[in-house]
Amino acid sequence: MPHVLRWLIGLATSLIGNHIYLVTLAWVAVQTTTPAKVGLILVAGAIPQAALLLVGGVFVDRIGPKLTIIASDVLRTLIMVVFAIVVAGGEVMPLLLGALAVLFGVVDGFFLPAVNSAPRYLVRRVVAAKTIVARGAEFAGAPLGSWLLVVASAAVAFWVNAWLFAVSVFFLAMTRMALPEEDAPSPDVPDAEPSPKQPVLSVWADLKAGIQLIRGYRTLTTLLIVVFVAELGFSGPMIAGVPLLANETGWGVRTVGWVLGGFGLGAAAGAAFLLWRKTVRHTGFVALFGLTAMGLSVVGLGLLPALGLPVDASLVAGGLLGLSSGVGAGFYGTLVTSAVLQLAPIGQIGRVMSALSFSSLAAVPVTYALTGLLTDFSNAQVPFLIGGLLILLVAALAFANPELRQLTIDRTVPAVARH
Repeated sequence: MPHVLRWLIGLATSLIGNHIYLVTLAWVAVQTTTPAKVGLILVAGAIPQAALLLVGGVFVDRIGPKLTIIASDVLRTLIMVVFAIVVAGGEVMPLLLGALAVLFGVVDGFFLPAVNSAPRYLVRRVVAAKTIVARGAEFAGAPLGSWLLVVASAAVAFWVNAWLFAVSVFFLAMTRMALPEEDAPSPDVPDAEPSPKQPVLSVWADLKAGIQLIRGYRTLTTLLIVVFVAELGFSGPMIAGVPLLANETGWGVRTVGWVLGGFGLGAAAGAAFLLWRKTVRHTGFVALFGLTAMGLSVVGLGLLPALGLPVDASLVAGGLLGLSSGVGAGFYGTLVTSAVLQLAPIGQIGRVMSALSFSSLAAVPVTYALTGLLTDFSNAQVPFLIGGLLILLVAALAFANPELRQLTIDRTVPAVARH
């Protein structure tokens, strides 16, 4: 379908821009301030992103994903233009970088729930294609961002990013998004005219009901805890830690692109394999095996400088470790998401999926800050060693849990409720 293709092109350009932004922001911060402040700058963008996730979901429900996506993408374009102008002007103050990161995080808090709900307004099978595009954007975006930093400058990288977001706006504006007929509201049901206070009350009531639902299902609760702890050990070292490690060891910005690009390629490959395989008999075991691979890869990155390899060899080794972590994430992330979708009762899927996203994003500000602080007080290897061991610990505890280890998604059995 042409509108699906336009949506995928718009999604791809926007997500590639996201990864260029993260690489460029982290590298500019590394060059201008201390490791602890690098972590705080990334935290500045991550906090509003996580905090506004549920609010963004409300906007999507009220005005639809298309308007939310276009409005947020236009604002992201303008923020990239400001970034480019500021960086091109010379010395950049950390406070200004943090302020711009906050603005981008606020807008992203609306963009993410909109883009995640958009497949519901297209066709069912576009969900799998979205996964491949998202992982492919990681593979393309990080190396492209580091290449732009090597051959040009941070200002050029931000300008390229602005153009990518603008292209995304163009294609997404041309995309038709409407609920399928079977999901559309019945014309026989009159539209209610709530009082100004009713929407606020209903939002809080829905949030409370969602929390009570999750607390009542032991497997769901355990999965969300695993996701939070795994993200705590993974995102900080991979996003904030890789630029810090590359700068401290003298490997250079090329290594950032290789590691993060390898991660994106591996994650796309893992997701593509699952798309081809369609069913995985031992879902829980395979997902936890993927989580273990992520932990081992993060520890491997932390141990890599101790080997004393030449820069080119370190670059290749870092890329391979990024690739292995991505393959693990492709299996772990895809299967956990599929399991949560199945475990969520009908009529509660939206709230459960929002909780899954929040479990992941809520850990990001904490892990960014800890990565910067640990690097500042010791060295850039320590966050990788601690983060990797944390992932391996939660994987071991999950393996010891029979409900998670024996979890399967080839049948529709609800989660086991607490008694």
